[in-house]
Amino acid sequence: MEAKHKILVLDDDADWLDMCRDFLAQLPSQPEIRTAATGVRALSMLDATPFRILICDLKMPRMDGLQVLSIVRRRFPELRTVVLTGLQDDQFRSRAYALGVDLFWLKPDMQQNSKLFLDCIESLLGQVDAGGFRDAQPKNLLDVIQMECLAGNSSVLRINSGAHIGKIWFQHGELTDAAADGADGEAAFRRILKWKSGTFESLPPEPERARTMTKSLESMLAELEETVEKAVNPGSVEELEQQKFIGQLAEIAVAGAEFIVTVPAKKEIAAKAWGTKNTEQLAAWTRMVEKSAQRLGETLSAGPLTHVAGHNLERHLLLLPQNGKTFVVGWPGESASTELFEQSKKLTLSWDS
Repeated sequence: MEAKHKILVLDDDADWLDMCRDFLAQLPSQPEIRTAATGVRALSMLDATPFRILICDLKMPRMDGLQVLSIVRRRFPELRTVVLTGLQDDQFRSRAYALGVDLFWLKPDMQQNSKLFLDCIESLLGQVDAGGFRDAQPKNLLDVIQMECLAGNSSVLRINSGAHIGKIWFQHGELTDAAADGADGEAAFRRILKWKSGTFESLPPEPERARTMTKSLESMLAELEETVEKAVNPGSVEELEQQKFIGQLAEIAVAGAEFIVTVPAKKEIAAKAWGTKNTEQLAAWTRMVEKSAQRLGETLSAGPLTHVAGHNLERHLLLLPQNGKTFVVGWPGESASTELFEQSKKLTLSWDS
C-alpha cells in the first residue's frame, strides 16, 4: 500500500492547531496531519519523519516562523512550505517568499476561502519534482503563477531563463502586467510561458505599476490553448465556433455567473446568449431598461450610464454598456451584491463575443 503524505502544522495556538487538524482532514488524498507548538519541536519532528508539507505560523515566541523556514530551506530542500499567519504585512510576505515558501496565506482569508485553500494544499501534495523552474525547489512556472492567483497575492515574479529575463506583476491575485525581451503585457506573458527552465524569485509588490492586462489567467490560457489547437488541427469554422462556445460557457462557470447575454445597440443585429435560452426576452427587456435609465440620467444630469443593477429572490442582474453593446450578466440570488459589479466588469472585459 502506498504511504500517505504527511503534513506538519506549526503554530503556538493550541486551539488553532486543533481546528487545522480537523479542517485538513477534508483533503481528498487524506494525508496524515501532525502538529507542533514550537519551532524546536517542529524541526525535531522533521528530522525524525519525512513530511510532504510544513504549514507554518510566523509570530511565535523564542523561534519565530521565519527562523524555522530559514533552517528548513537548508536542511529539507524538498519540503513544501506554506505560511499561514495573521500578520498582514507585505514585508513579511516578501521575506517569506525570499526563503522559498510555496504559498503565503492569511488566516482570515483561509477561513473565508476554505475550499480554495484546500485546493492549493492538495495541489502541493500532488506535485512531483521534475526539473523546470527553481527557487529553493523545482516547480512548474505555470503552477507558481496559478498559486499566486489562487492565494490572492500581490507580488512581482522575476524569471531568469538563460539570457532571457522577465517579470510578471500580480495585484490581489490578478495578473496586471508582464515584461520580457522588450515586450509588455500579454505578448510578454506568452513569451515567458514558452520558457522551459530557469530560476525565479518573488519580489515585493509594486502597486503603482500601471495595469496593462485585464484578462483573467484562465481566459489567457484558454486562448493560448486554442491557438495551439488551430495550428495543429485547424478544423472547420463550425468546429472552431463550437470550441469557442464551450470555452465561454466554462469561463462563466469559473466566475460563478449563471449566464451572459450580449445585446447590440442596433436592433437588426441579433443578441447572443451563453447559459440561457431566453435571449430575445432578455434583449428586449435590456433595451427598455437601458433606455429608461439613460433618460433618468439625463434628467438628473448624472453623466454617462455605467451599469444598472437589479435583483429578486432568485437572481441578480447587471447591465453593463460596453463597446457598442450591452452585457447582461445573471448571478445566483445568494451572491454578495456588493461585489457583483466588479466581478461582472472583470468577466465582460475578457469576453470575446
